[in-house]
Amino acid sequence: MVDYIKFTPELANDWKSVQTSISHHHVSAHGWYYKHCAKRVEDASTHSQLESKLWIIEEVIKLNINIDRVAILAGWYANFIVPLLIDELGVSFIHNFEIDRDVQYLSYKFNNRYKSQSGMGLGKYKCDIVDVMFDPIGKYMKMGHPNFDLIINTSCEHMFPMRNFTKLNKGFLGNPLYVLQSTDEDKYDDHINCVSGPEDLIQQSDFTEVIYSGTKELNNGMKRFMVIGR
Repeated sequence: MVDYIKFTPELANDWKSVQTSISHHHVSAHGWYYKHCAKRVEDASTHSQLESKLWIIEEVIKLNINIDRVAILAGWYANFIVPLLIDELGVSFIHNFEIDRDVQYLSYKFNNRYKSQSGMGLGKYKCDIVDVMFDPIGKYMKMGHPNFDLIINTSCEHMFPMRNFTKLNKGFLGNPLYVLQSTDEDKYDDHINCVSGPEDLIQQSDFTEVIYSGTKELNNGMKRFMVIGR
C-alpha cells in the first residue's frame, strides 16, 4: 500500500523554489510575478489532493499494471502525481497537458529535477499548454516516440465528457489505458460536468473495458469516483 509521498532532499529543494516564486517580492527571469498563484498552489497541495493521487498509485499497483509513458490531462502543477509515478512506479516519461498558462512555470519548478529541457534535469517531465478538448495531444508527441501507456485525468468534472477527447485523438494514441476521476460535488462554478457515480463516468467515456471502478470520500468531505479502463 502506498500511503505517503517520498519527501526527498531534491523534492524539498524544488518545492522551496516554488514558495520563493510565489512570494511577494520575487520576479521570475522573464519578468513575471507569480504571487497571484499562491492560493492555487495552496489548493493544489492539500490532504485531499494527495489522497486522490495516492489512490491512483495504489490501484495501479494492485492491478499489476506495467506503465512507462504517461500523459496527464489538466494536471495542474503535477506536484504530487509526478513524483509518485516516477518514484513508486518507475515511469520514464510524463507529459502534462494543462490549459492554464500560469501553471507551466511553477509546474517546472515543482518538478525541476525531472523536467525535459535540453541539458537540464533527467528529461522525464514535460508540460505543454493545451486545451485537450479542442487540440489533439498527438501532435505534441515527438516523431518516432512510443505512444502513452496510460492517460490520467483527475479533473473530469472541469471539462466535456472524455468521449470528446478520444474522438479528437483517434488515430494518434493507439489503445492506452485511462485513469479517470470525477465527483458529484456541483457547488463550484468550474465543476461543469459532475457525474452521479462511477457508472456515469464510464458511460461518459465510452469505455468498452473496465478493470476498476470505485468511490472514495476524501478528507475534505468530497466524494471522488475513479475508473480505470479502455
